[in-house]
Amino acid sequence: MEKLKGSMLIFPSDIQIITGFTKKVAEREHRVVRDALGKKSKRLSVRAYCSFFELDYQEVVAVLNPYR
Repeated sequence: MEKLKGSMLIFPSDIQIITGFTKKVAEREHRVVRDALGKKSKRLSVRAYCSFFELDYQEVVAVLNPYR
């Protein structure tokens, strides 16, 4: 099991890496997920993002780690 490097939080720049979206679309997706999950803060964990979109956490970690 590969460990996530850096912060456990996901940022729009990470969403850009995962999806290939533009910065603006990645920011919107980050906000939509936070709103759908009822988050009051602007923080969103990688695990919550993966659960929301039914993505495999380990695959996402493998994609993100080289950029962290």
